[in-house]
Amino acid sequence: MELLGLPNIGNTCFLNATLQCLLVLPSFSKEILHQEQLWSCSPFSNLLRCLSDVHRSGLPDSGAKQASKADLMWKVKYSLSGYDLKYLGDTQQDAHEFLVNMLCQLKEEGMILKTLGVSYTCPVSQLEFQLVSVRTCTSCGRESSTREDYNHLSLDFSPERTLLSSLALTFKGKKVEFTCEGCKGLYASKVEQFHTLPLVLVLHLKRFGKPGGLEKLVAPFLFPSELRLSTLCGDMVPQLHSASPQALTNQAPSIQGSIPQTLASQVSSPPGEAKDSALCCSDSNDQEPGKVLLTASVKQQPVKSVNGYYQLTGVVSHLGGSAYSGHYISDILHASGNWFCCNDSQVSMSNEATVLRTRARSAYMLFYMFRYCLLSPSIFLCCYICVRFLSPYRA
Repeated sequence: MELLGLPNIGNTCFLNATLQCLLVLPSFSKEILHQEQLWSCSPFSNLLRCLSDVHRSGLPDSGAKQASKADLMWKVKYSLSGYDLKYLGDTQQDAHEFLVNMLCQLKEEGMILKTLGVSYTCPVSQLEFQLVSVRTCTSCGRESSTREDYNHLSLDFSPERTLLSSLALTFKGKKVEFTCEGCKGLYASKVEQFHTLPLVLVLHLKRFGKPGGLEKLVAPFLFPSELRLSTLCGDMVPQLHSASPQALTNQAPSIQGSIPQTLASQVSSPPGEAKDSALCCSDSNDQEPGKVLLTASVKQQPVKSVNGYYQLTGVVSHLGGSAYSGHYISDILHASGNWFCCNDSQVSMSNEATVLRTRARSAYMLFYMFRYCLLSPSIFLCCYICVRFLSPYRA
């Protein structure tokens, strides 16, 4: 636990708490380490180099001490100052804004590597996903769709103050001003859904910025340890946005790769349910940056649920009454399966129930990682016997 701590070098709790939740993700840290020979060839990979060093300093065989870690944290601040000079100072900063800026700089370093001809995969892609926005003209019913890239979602508090109800509020249909190209109508109904899913889902809770100032909303906000997004995905099951997610994690392979093809088809595609088909799309120069106009789609049968769920792996919490003061801490799910509370250099044991209960009033950012739903051995055996031996008698 002592190795996991990060020293506070002057109001850097926002940095420590965010890094803890990001680097505890096995896929994110491995993506950086496995490509070290690629990005180390560039003198512009400053932040990648810093994150690699910070992650290694928490490993059991690192031998790192708090003094040497303090030097690493200064290097992180210095590397981020190229994106925003305010990180050179010693004033408190917003953890959410810091995360966004850090992801942007990682993307920029990745783009530089691409221009150098390096076959590099940016770890930020694991947080990225697409939302499809469908606008339906209220006058003639004409539909137009756009897709937009995201690497996190910012959520308003719903009246019920739960994560599921706040997600439902975010994706609730609304009436918007929109000029129809067909009938020139001025209004449309707008509905957003997930088009692709992230490997890591980051949710930002809007606790600050109430009308009249930046006072903090300290009302309890309930969030689960497991999250399913099937109700927000429309009539089709989205694919994971990050390419080859199984190669990035320690998760077991998909069920289709480990059972007979007959059983796989019976389990994954029940009668009356069609397999996913990709949407046909075309880039358009007159669309807004980051958006793609959907020109056609393949009709699909409704699918009941996404073949997986999201597991809570990290919580960044803000302790304090307003945006002008306070302290950031984090709770992380370690690879050992244990929960740890990270308060700068001090790390203590915790557990899932304690995190869900004590962080309801202070949670500011939530990190969820996608997990595949696999059949247990007993259920698998029953399914195999039914398909293999009883299928001729189903009629």
